Amino acid sequence: LHCSTMSQGVRAYHSGLHTRAMSYWLEMQEGDWARSPHSRARYALYRGLTHLSLGDEESAQRWLAEAKDVTDRQQGVLDDEDMGRLLVAWRVIGHEPGTWGRDVLESR
Repeated sequence: LHCSTMSQGVRAYHSGLHTRAMSYWLEMQEGDWARSPHSRARYALYRGLTHLSLGDEESAQRWLAEAKDVTDRQQGVLDDEDMGRLLVAWRVIGHEPGTWGRDVLESR
């Protein structure tokens, strides 16, 4: 279930179907997306990007900080394209690329 739901959410996001993508993210349980650093980072990235696309910057910051924290701790968990998406979104919400995700999570 979790792999197909994650893939469907990513496809919906890339197709511009942000409300549908959010329904996939909300459907997934933490146990589904937190199985590995890769799935945790990818889920948090796309959930954050989806919140950002829907105009919810506060929620976007929480999820993008989660993705940034995972990638700060373990290099290479996201491919280059997703890492680029994360860094662009990180700048959009007002952070420098060198700002640590953990610091943002702890300041909330």
